[in-house]
Amino acid sequence: MDEKIDSDQQSEPLMLYLKKKIEEYSKRPEIMEKLSGIEASVQVRPVDDKPFFLRVSGGFIEINEGELIDPLVTVIARKNDLKKLIDREADPFVYYFAGKIRVTGRVFEAAELLRILLKEIK
Repeated sequence: MDEKIDSDQQSEPLMLYLKKKIEEYSKRPEIMEKLSGIEASVQVRPVDDKPFFLRVSGGFIEINEGELIDPLVTVIARKNDLKKLIDREADPFVYYFAGKIRVTGRVFEAAELLRILLKEIK
C-alpha cells in the first residue's frame, strides 16, 4: 500500500502538490499576515513536469500553470528535488551550490518570500 501512495505522489503534478501545501497553511492568519507586505512572482520550471507560477500579492497566493512574462525569480530543478525543498527535507542553499537547483532573476528580493514559505510549510 505504501508503494501505491509513493507512486501516486510521484505522478501528481508538482503544482497540485504545492497547492495542497499552501492551502493547509493559508488558513493560518499569522502566516498570511507575514505575506501581506510581499509582492512577488515566482516562475517554477521543473525539468520533468509542467511549468507553473506563484504570485503573492496582498496576502494572497495564486498558483497557476504556465509562464509569466517577467517573474521576480525563476526556479529550475527536478520535480523530486523541488518536493524535497517544499517538504523542508533539503536546504535550498545547499541545493543551489550543489547545482541541483538554478535560480535566476532578482534572487535577493525573493529571499524573504522563500524564507517565509519554507519556514511555514510543515
